[in-house]
Amino acid sequence: MATTTVPTPITKEDTTQQEPTGLRAHINQLHNAGLYLGASVGAASGLLPADLLLLTTAGTTGIAAGWTALGMNPGPWRWLPGHDEPWEWMCRASRRGYRRKVRRMRRRLNQEHGHSPAVGSDGLLVPTIGIADGWRHRDDRAALVRKATADAYRVRCKSLRTAWAKALPDWQSGWWRRYTPAEMALRAGPLAAIPASGFVELPWWGRLAVVSASAGWGTRIWHRPDPAVKTAVSPQGIDWYLARWAEWIACERGSLPASKLANVSLDGDKLTAIIVSTSARSALSVDQDAVSIAFKVPPRAVNIYRPDDMPANRAKLTAKLRASTSELDMDDLSAVWDEYNPYSGSKLYEPEQTEFGRRFKLLMPRKGSSVADVQPRVIAQALDLGGEDAVSRLHLRVTDARRIEVNEMSVNPLQGGVLLDLDALRMDEQGYITVGKDIYSNPAKWRLLKFDPKKRGLSGRPSASAVHSFGSGTTGAGKTSLEEDLQVAQRMNGFISWLADGKGGAGYASWLPELDWLLKSPYGAMLMGQAANSVSEYRYAEQMKMQWLDEEGYTENGRSFFVANDPFAPMVTTWDEFNEMILKDPQADHVKPLLRSVSSVGRLSRAAGIAARIWVQIPNLDSIGSDASANAIRDMLQSGNIALFRTARSDVDIMSLGSRTPEFRLASLPERFPDGSETGGLFYIADGKAQYTQSRAMFHSNPARVARQFPLQSITWQEADAACKAGPAGIAYLRREEYRHLDAAEEEAFLRDLVKEEEVKNGKSRTVVDLKPASHAAVDVEDDDLDELVPPTRSQLVWDAVDGGARRNRQIAEVTDLKPTNVANATTRLERLGKLTKIERDWHTAERLDA
Repeated sequence: MATTTVPTPITKEDTTQQEPTGLRAHINQLHNAGLYLGASVGAASGLLPADLLLLTTAGTTGIAAGWTALGMNPGPWRWLPGHDEPWEWMCRASRRGYRRKVRRMRRRLNQEHGHSPAVGSDGLLVPTIGIADGWRHRDDRAALVRKATADAYRVRCKSLRTAWAKALPDWQSGWWRRYTPAEMALRAGPLAAIPASGFVELPWWGRLAVVSASAGWGTRIWHRPDPAVKTAVSPQGIDWYLARWAEWIACERGSLPASKLANVSLDGDKLTAIIVSTSARSALSVDQDAVSIAFKVPPRAVNIYRPDDMPANRAKLTAKLRASTSELDMDDLSAVWDEYNPYSGSKLYEPEQTEFGRRFKLLMPRKGSSVADVQPRVIAQALDLGGEDAVSRLHLRVTDARRIEVNEMSVNPLQGGVLLDLDALRMDEQGYITVGKDIYSNPAKWRLLKFDPKKRGLSGRPSASAVHSFGSGTTGAGKTSLEEDLQVAQRMNGFISWLADGKGGAGYASWLPELDWLLKSPYGAMLMGQAANSVSEYRYAEQMKMQWLDEEGYTENGRSFFVANDPFAPMVTTWDEFNEMILKDPQADHVKPLLRSVSSVGRLSRAAGIAARIWVQIPNLDSIGSDASANAIRDMLQSGNIALFRTARSDVDIMSLGSRTPEFRLASLPERFPDGSETGGLFYIADGKAQYTQSRAMFHSNPARVARQFPLQSITWQEADAACKAGPAGIAYLRREEYRHLDAAEEEAFLRDLVKEEEVKNGKSRTVVDLKPASHAAVDVEDDDLDELVPPTRSQLVWDAVDGGARRNRQIAEVTDLKPTNVANATTRLERLGKLTKIERDWHTAERLDA
């Protein structure tokens, strides 16, 4: 819908300020001093007598020669306001005289200017009072001389700036570059040739042509000087940069083949664009040096990064097109940051050398970029830090809402490792233990219990709630090192430890006799979760019968909180390689009961002193599923301890952690330190401010032996009896010694037989676990004409293709002969209905289509 606008009346004042256009504008451009100067020189060549004409020709020839010499040799006579100080330029240009002057001044300052006393004719001393007594004998004479010299230079610079800005023609766009002899012949040559034309006999129209040519030459020269600071924007504009990108980057052998630039814009000397990758390669794979070569700018002027809200096939490109001045000190971080500032309005200050490298701070503007926008990759590109691992050497720490401390550590202080310290594993009054050391040499804290002194048990101990934990990392990243530190700390501080290993017990073979309950099969992990729920329900029932003390010392009935060792010991249930238990066979009978039991522990057992700890390999909690129980697990793990180890992916910080998602982009952890040693045990640990700090876990070659010196804690017989009454999971706990040394397959067979025996013994028809549904492939229709009469639906075709092994939409389309758009719509609908689930861009069946 068109909007109506009220016409604004044009006043007389407005009309007078409007600039002329068209022919009138061209006529106005001709009226300058060059027009009259050139016309005067042309007219003088035909009007002056022979003697004066000879003198004029000689004078203009000398002026042209001097003009040519100055044009071919830049100097302070061609200085431009804002480009540099003319007097300082002159001092640097004439180095020989300047250095001689400096040496003379230093020699005089170091001399002793004391004079021997004068002796009169009568042999008596004659006192002398002069300049030496009041000036040359001053202690601060050197500082005064430097100050006076600087003031003199400043006054001279100001005078030169004012004179040249007003006297020289159009000096705001004056000359600075070095001209060639051909250019100077065209510029200064007419100044000598026009007066010389007076010696040639010409008709009246010839003289008129000389005057016209002379006037045109003067007008053109007056506006002809090139800009002092040449803009890097090519005359071709945006098309030139698009062509250079296609030639250097998007070519077949370029950094990112078949890529393109979108939303390209030129704002003065800054180019911004969006890199779009049309292949499987990430947009961040473009090399900074390749872009600098393509656009003919310094590498520091190029920034390539990906904001948090941008997919992996896109990245943002910014390039400062104006080249750096030759006088820029590349070692001065503040000057380099001001020149190639990637965040408009930000400042770099307080650069200093540290024991491990350099440290500086960034002050972000009040409006515009914030501390959450700062990325180590952008800083490394702007400062042109060398080395392939330049990004991993930068460590960002937010100090307040506008300031960030950046540490560039060429030597990582954690590469020497952190030895196991038993005193550090002792829990403090707030429930924290120290599991290692962070990059700033501070202790890395891990919370086991959260105490509240306002509520206490009759023993006087404060109330406590368990703290859940979550960690991720690829194989060999060091998750087991941290878990073993936590197991030692739990046994030292009187915790009960239950652990289910998704690697079949191989990760904790030495811990078999050192844990209260260790399970090696996914089926056993499910029973462990059910037993933990039974124990928590018994604890709640017993705590309701107990008395407690409030903040003022009054005794109350019905305790709704947990008190450590009054009468129950705190407990931690750990599921290692949890995603393997889910993804190995998503249709297995233990998957849904396992998710339900773990979610129940997370939601209901904190006040019973039972914590859940989950370790996964994929740095994304979506890998554990998409049903209601999996969502509850994700929500539960956002409130506790979080540890992120090295992964095979670069986007370690892009995870479904909700409120605990890192506010600041994390750099990928390297596989090796600069000295070549392994980075096992190196991880990011989250604090309460959603800021993740690089740390390293403590290490010991045999932590199980260290834990053996502390007593092993187990649940009470009353808790075990309550678990047995609740179901077969309690019986599995009591008979744990019978299958402790069996492998994963033998343990699962033993537990399945145990569950069946208990069901038969109790004579109950209830089902402890869901039986695995019959495979869809087993249902076969013999009538071949049935599909022609009632063809299967599109959803049925897509579900069957996924169940048969097709994982991507393209594979599904090839199997089903459906169009890609129909396949995409069908998979989206089935995912919404809970029939399919996407894991790492691969489709998997979640449940039967007809369920």
